[in-house]
Parts: sequence; C-alpha cells; structure tokens
Amino acid sequence: MQNLPTVLLAVVALGVRVAASRAGDEVDKNLAKQMSDILTEWKKITPGTTRTELLKVFTTEGGLSTAKHRTFVHRHCPYIKVDVDFTLSDSKQSAVDERPTDTVSKISKPYLEWSIAD
Repeated sequence: MQNLPTVLLAVVALGVRVAASRAGDEVDKNLAKQMSDILTEWKKITPGTTRTELLKVFTTEGGLSTAKHRTFVHRHCPYIKVDVDFTLSDSKQSAVDERPTDTVSKISKPYLEWSIAD
C-alpha cells in the first residue's frame, strides 16, 4: 500500500509524456516557423521606433484611429494584430495627422482577431 502513491505518480507522468509526444507529432513546423519569425519581428519594435519602421512589418487596419493610437495588422496575415500608441513628432500636430517621424510609445503583444474593413 505504501508503493501505491509512487506507482500512481509514475503512471501519470508516463501519460503526460505520451500525450505531449503525440501533440508534437501534429505540429505544423512551417506554421510554427512563420509564427516564430513574426514574433521576432514584433519584438524589434520598441518605444522610439518610427512609424516608418513599424510600417515595414505591419500595415494599417480599418476602424477608428488617431495619430496617437492605431491598430496595425501584420503584412503577411491580416488576423495578427497589434495596438500601437505614438508620440507625435510635432506638438502642434492634429489628431489625424500621422507622420512618418512619429515614434512608438507603446506596442501591445500580438493577438489574433478577424479583420475590420471600413
């Protein structure tokens, strides 16, 4: 009876290992590589990055936006999105005047969502 907890623990550990190996067999390696590449690109966009540099990886999406805040979609997949806050390059800039020299002040983690079309 004293060995029962040890036996149960071994059975559970074996079951978890088998389940994990089966899940690994179903991984689409090409998709995983593409997602890894997208995350690597996203990670390079940090506060201080210009709007011009951001637009090399992401493009604008429809919906409401201002020069200070906009949602962007990845150039290769419109379902991968980020929300970006900007510091405007000119203090006299209007709320709709987006300039290439505006800089990222905050960028969200990438997330998945259906496309928005205006």
